[in-house]
Amino acid sequence: MKKIVLFGALSLGVAYSMSALASEHGHAAKAEPWTLAKWDQTAANLPGGNAAKGEALHKNNFCMACHGAEGVAPSRNAPSLAGNTVEYTYKTLKDYQSTLRNEGNGKSAVMITAAQTLSDQDIADLAAYYASQVIPAKPTPMTVDPAIELLVRKGDFNRMITPCASCHGAHGEGKDITPALAGQTPEYFVRTMHAYKNGHRTNDINEGMSQFTHDLTDAEIEALAEYYASLSKQ
Repeated sequence: MKKIVLFGALSLGVAYSMSALASEHGHAAKAEPWTLAKWDQTAANLPGGNAAKGEALHKNNFCMACHGAEGVAPSRNAPSLAGNTVEYTYKTLKDYQSTLRNEGNGKSAVMITAAQTLSDQDIADLAAYYASQVIPAKPTPMTVDPAIELLVRKGDFNRMITPCASCHGAHGEGKDITPALAGQTPEYFVRTMHAYKNGHRTNDINEGMSQFTHDLTDAEIEALAEYYASLSKQ
């Protein structure tokens, strides 16, 4: 197992170097943003995914090196993918493939290069595999700050912040193209929220997340990260 993970890490390092070099020389074309109509058409024509083939890709393409043996990240440097909807994973990998998702860091460069080796069927198979996996149940629930629970359930009308649960589900299970947040790596959650807030991540349709994160405080983002990390998908 150690040899596999080491080889995977080396492969990802080479992938990053190749992607960074291409970006430096201006080879990456500017991606076309999604519209709801364009996504709806894409979603209606998604290839049927095969979870068993997706599992093989997850292992053979060394996705497991960062995202864990069963899609549960072993470290704070990568997100857990287990439990995400087929639609979310498919769209995210297509966004990396087109460079629409590119936060301008090494992690994005690795994912862009990795995604560009995949066919649409590969992506559908991976999406089916991750959707079939689950985040392990947490042994004890955390005590939730009432203000954070209110933000999750009701949002904040005065700041025009939509309830997190309205898109991500009452238990953080995710819906359609919104990711599952239950059990997510808190450090990844915080990085993602800041990427939206600071305009470094722009692959959200109609800039929905960018708008919702704009007025969140750093303390609220940290608390939301811990809240969702404590949940198990139900």
